[in-house]
Amino acid sequence: MSEEREFIVGGTYNWYDQNVAAGIDLIEAFIEQCEISNSFAITEYHKYKQVEIEEYEHGASISTHFRLIDGDTFNAEEIMTNVFPNMNRHSTLVLIMSMFEKTLKNLCDRVNTLFELNKPFKKVKPSLLLSIKYYLTNEANLESNEILEKQWSDLMCLQSIRNNITHNFGYLEEGNKYVTRYIDNNKNLSLAEDNEFLLNHEFLKDLIPNFRSFCLELQQVIRDKSKRN
Repeated sequence: MSEEREFIVGGTYNWYDQNVAAGIDLIEAFIEQCEISNSFAITEYHKYKQVEIEEYEHGASISTHFRLIDGDTFNAEEIMTNVFPNMNRHSTLVLIMSMFEKTLKNLCDRVNTLFELNKPFKKVKPSLLLSIKYYLTNEANLESNEILEKQWSDLMCLQSIRNNITHNFGYLEEGNKYVTRYIDNNKNLSLAEDNEFLLNHEFLKDLIPNFRSFCLELQQVIRDKSKRN
């Protein structure tokens, strides 16, 4: 598909430009704030941690405490620099995926009105995202292409990761070859030995260009269908 994008003012024809772009900008800002919070918490740890040294006849015991983290029980530095940031990114991914799914569900309602389908969106597949794809492809008859199919596939993998985070406390319980390939091909995403999802500080940021590109492709196929009608 050509990289040129026709600008049409108003309505669903201009769905991304008028209704989605600002929302994705807000998601991007939220992700940035997430990472700022992570960095600030690590800085606070190194600034305010309390180190206790308990000496014995034949040695000494050193423990580091930070706020409510008991250094006698936990490794405070590991928790503040790795565990909590990763949990924060897990939570952020769950939230932004929910926001993005809502955006796509609203698109189904707009498409139903635009093309006078008289077929309101219903969840007919096991997942909301799969139902949205089915509706746009089979009910609204929006033509797909190689780029869109790859983007849908990546989004489904993200949804699977989100579901595992939500229902299995951040660990991969069930996967398939697509999810495995998605993880293997993403330098910012990995699995720990116990199958916990490890998201580095770049993973969430890198989703934003993909969200934008995906929505622009959807906007274009809507315009293409409108021209054919």
